[in-house]
Amino acid sequence: MIGIMTAEDILQQIQSRFGGEIRTAEVRRGEACVTIGADRNYEICRFIREELGYDYLNCLSGVDWPTDNEMEVVYAISSLKQPGKIMLRARVPRDEPVLRSVVPLWATANWHEREAYDLLGIRFENHPDLRRILLSEDWIGHPLQKDYQDERFVPYPWDDRKPGTVARPTTA
Repeated sequence: MIGIMTAEDILQQIQSRFGGEIRTAEVRRGEACVTIGADRNYEICRFIREELGYDYLNCLSGVDWPTDNEMEVVYAISSLKQPGKIMLRARVPRDEPVLRSVVPLWATANWHEREAYDLLGIRFENHPDLRRILLSEDWIGHPLQKDYQDERFVPYPWDDRKPGTVARPTTA
């Protein structure tokens, strides 16, 4: 049984086990924040769950970073027995966004991984049912990718970000 751990203790444990896999590690607002590559996301998540006792996946979400040519999956992990939270970020190449599914570790990852697949196109190997969850099966593309374009999209004429558009109407 592990006693109460601080965010610094958590970082030390993860770094001592997976030092070469860690891109960044810091304590931010009392949370242990770790960024890793994609290759060993499952092993690191399993270590966090089984050895550190952080057995509750609060949320899993995705982020598109086109300027870095990467996508990111963010795991917010906590424990009912430990204070604090672990924010684990796994970066994947944008042209091959694939991670191993963590559904065997946390059943709550099932729908979250489906959402990240549906909206961002991040694929999760060994997911038990990886298919769209919010959009129709015939939807083309992944609308939360920052370069997503839909020909059905009609921008507001007062879109200030684009040259040649009209000024936003003001209210009196």
